[in-house]
Amino acid sequence: MSHALSDTWTLAVRTLKHNLRSADTIVTVLVMPLMILLAFVFVLGGAMNTGQGKYVNFVVPVVLLMCIASGVAYTSYRINLDITTGIFARFRTMPIARTALVGGHVLASVIANAASVVVILGIALAIGYRPHPTGAGWGISLGLLLSSVVAFSAVGVAFGVLAKSNEGAGMFSYILMALLFVSSGFAPTSTMPAGLRAFADHQPLTPIINAIRNAQLGAPLGNDGWLALGWLLVITIVFAVLAGVGQRSVATRHL
Repeated sequence: MSHALSDTWTLAVRTLKHNLRSADTIVTVLVMPLMILLAFVFVLGGAMNTGQGKYVNFVVPVVLLMCIASGVAYTSYRINLDITTGIFARFRTMPIARTALVGGHVLASVIANAASVVVILGIALAIGYRPHPTGAGWGISLGLLLSSVVAFSAVGVAFGVLAKSNEGAGMFSYILMALLFVSSGFAPTSTMPAGLRAFADHQPLTPIINAIRNAQLGAPLGNDGWLALGWLLVITIVFAVLAGVGQRSVATRHL
């Protein structure tokens, strides 16, 4: 176990160094969500009336999830790059714990995304974001954000090991972004046409966004809390299984 943990940490540090040296990564993971936050708060926010106070308080949860989705898309790309360039096969010839090959990427993703969320939250506070959660609310919102990092990472890893190309590995990020836009993240679903509203109300990311927002603003979670946990658990389990299947398939191809 200590050997596996040590190998996982070593490979996570390797991935984090790649992240810090890549300007494209910093732009994708941090700058783009920040630009979206500033655009919606200062350009569109004045025209938004959500009925829930300042618009910045309404929109921050979805921007945090966008930040996580962007970071996980890069994780998927890095895993697929290791596979397609032969690094994965090379590592398998070394005395490295097999779980560390993917585990290092997952750990690096969690660390990098947590840091990105902290940065976005800090900037949001600087431009007027004023959450007022209870003590339990802080725990719930942070727990949901961490669970989202894990669930999104599972999706990214699955696509990374199953995709045949780097472009295919990042395809899931477009699906996540589409779901984030067609949700309660940027506007109440009650303002949408009936068909679109029905989809937005019942897709997985809406209860996650609502639960984070309500926890941050000290409002009751209602059914959104349980729905958010349920969806995050299902997403994590399903895509973790797919990632395991994909990893075994890759290992078989390189025997």
